[in-house]
Amino acid sequence: MKTIWRLLAALLLTGGTMFASMGSANAALPNWLSVSTGTDHTCAIATNHALYCWGNNGDGQLGVDDLNDRGTPTKVGTSTSWSSVSAGSAFTCARHMSGSLYCWGNNFTGQLGLGHNSDRDTPQKVGSSTSWVSVETGSSHTCARHSSGSLYCWGENGFGQLGLGTDGDWVATPKKVGSSTSWTSVSAGGAFTCARHSSGSLYCWGANGQGALGIGDDGERNVPTKVGTSTSWSSVSAGAEHTCARHTSGSLYCWGYNFFGQLGTGGGGFASKNTPQKVGSSTSWLTVSAGGSHTCARHSSGSVYCWGSGVDGRLGVGDETSRPSPTKVGSSTSWKAVGAGGSHTCARHSSGSLYCWGVGDDGRLGVGGIQDRVVPTKLT
Repeated sequence: MKTIWRLLAALLLTGGTMFASMGSANAALPNWLSVSTGTDHTCAIATNHALYCWGNNGDGQLGVDDLNDRGTPTKVGTSTSWSSVSAGSAFTCARHMSGSLYCWGNNFTGQLGLGHNSDRDTPQKVGSSTSWVSVETGSSHTCARHSSGSLYCWGENGFGQLGLGTDGDWVATPKKVGSSTSWTSVSAGGAFTCARHSSGSLYCWGANGQGALGIGDDGERNVPTKVGTSTSWSSVSAGAEHTCARHTSGSLYCWGYNFFGQLGTGGGGFASKNTPQKVGSSTSWLTVSAGGSHTCARHSSGSVYCWGSGVDGRLGVGDETSRPSPTKVGSSTSWKAVGAGGSHTCARHSSGSLYCWGVGDDGRLGVGGIQDRVVPTKLT
């Protein structure tokens, strides 16, 4: 939910003590405002703006002051002033209502933005600014949008994914991407980044071996590079090695790696594509989320559709068969949001409940066990 993702997490089972004692985490769950799926952990914000995380915690990515996995939602600290959260590969970043950013978890390449590369298992403030608008985590890098409209990135830069005009060295503090102050959104993928400009254009940069940048070739770029000629894009989501974006017409387009059919372009072939490819004929898509090897999107009907790799049930359609075209998840028409992670998916229902499905290792589904789920399973 962008190696590229660590799709296979280590499963450590020792005498039934995989998960730490949950204490109050077993109390009745709150209603939810948002959810973010990482490679093998999940975080969500409740209606009271408290932050909860669960799943793999080997690098402290849950932010709960230890390294024990959690199989159900566990509150992060005591604050009830979180506004958004982004779960990455083995780390997490979140925006506080004060406008500050906090990050925690794996920091091997400086992706926490703290000026060093030591891991942290509790939220750590990124710099002194209180003017951050949003934050997005990738595999091992982070990008955030400032209230000025500027874009900043930090962390791993081996493929130019920070957009700074260089590659090779990691960066441990936020660095401004170019001179533009007109960025409206950003999405950090496996080893690349895409962002929407106020002009309606899309720009991508970083790793491009499978055409994930959508610029017509497979060469990496270390500065923002425009995707095609359209100025009518409304949003973009960068996955592990593929990208999907919504057009203002309501159509969806995907490009990049397609071995599992994650581009959603049908069964006519599974070749990677280095330019945007239209997904079906619908012009009624609302949002899209590109994961490790699958994609999910929300339709104007309120339904959720997923496609790509079906291994371990991550499509939520009742089996483990891969699908090269959008396939409806269950019968509900009351979904409000969906997020595709490395190998699992979570969605928010209009009732305020969360449902997750796919790989259950490390407790990343938050349903109290490590079993895989092939259909949406409610967190209770």
